[in-house]
Amino acid sequence: MNQSLSSLSKSALFLLAVPFSMAAGAGATAQTKVAAPQVLTDCIGCPDMVATPAGTAMLGSTPEERASAGIVAVFGNREGPVYRATFAKAYAIGRTEITRAQYRTFVDATKRPDPDGCGVHDAAKDSWGPQPGYSWRKPGFTQTDQDPAVCISYNDAVAYTQWLSKKTGKAYRLPSDAEWEYAARAGTTTPWYWGVSAEDGCKRGNLISSGTIAALGSPPSMADRFVCSNPRSYTVPVASYAPNGFGLYDMAGNAFEWAADCNSPDNTDAHADGTARTTGACDRHYLKGGAFHTPFWLTRSAVRGAPLPADLHMFTIGFRVARTID
Repeated sequence: MNQSLSSLSKSALFLLAVPFSMAAGAGATAQTKVAAPQVLTDCIGCPDMVATPAGTAMLGSTPEERASAGIVAVFGNREGPVYRATFAKAYAIGRTEITRAQYRTFVDATKRPDPDGCGVHDAAKDSWGPQPGYSWRKPGFTQTDQDPAVCISYNDAVAYTQWLSKKTGKAYRLPSDAEWEYAARAGTTTPWYWGVSAEDGCKRGNLISSGTIAALGSPPSMADRFVCSNPRSYTVPVASYAPNGFGLYDMAGNAFEWAADCNSPDNTDAHADGTARTTGACDRHYLKGGAFHTPFWLTRSAVRGAPLPADLHMFTIGFRVARTID
């Protein structure tokens, strides 16, 4: 059994189901949208990368925005204060989340062992916790090779970037918290990159749906959530919905994504150059973007989710990669 999951308190396991806080984003400063994104691919089977434009953005969220969304302080305070980040140079970030096919290539090449379990939802108990026999190969629902790989820990994701760096000679890594938010906003100043209406997200991403609610056993803990009215459930193939203004797919919903930053209580120690925070509680890291089961307010661009153990596996968690551009 995954030790990090087994050691989490019962309340913490509940927060894994609906945990990952996010407030209405302060927004980035105006940027020109990329009509034809520059796509970089370093090898056959490597993830497609999109070069972001250099620029400056105001990241995080204000108390007023968090209050309007009804976000409790224990979650929302992690998104403040708003700060300015300047990206002096372009960097590349994955056009999509890493797929099952891409992750399988890594596992086959490195012989990395599968985890001995993964956190899933128990419909009978309406609870979330570790279950043996589950992994990225068997997350508990049907996936295609083009669905995002899930049941991926932070350590797994870092190992993937290290393998990809060695394979290509390029400096791959996980995106920093700031890099991820800047890329998700794509020059917008609204809570979501599609605008101010949460409901519009039903047409823009794989957000919580009536199909997912039914597949999870119609849990009472999710009874009061607004959901998209469609039969789709769990993850969908990457790039099934329209991209944001930078040409990036699934920056809201589908699967949570790891950020490189070490755990910190708020944005007071955020780096003005957008690089990851590498001091503090580095055995825990944040998630970005929401997943197929989360409330809509958890899919806004400013999300900084509950800090989770680096060896945690959940069937809602995947990742995308970033790299330095020479």
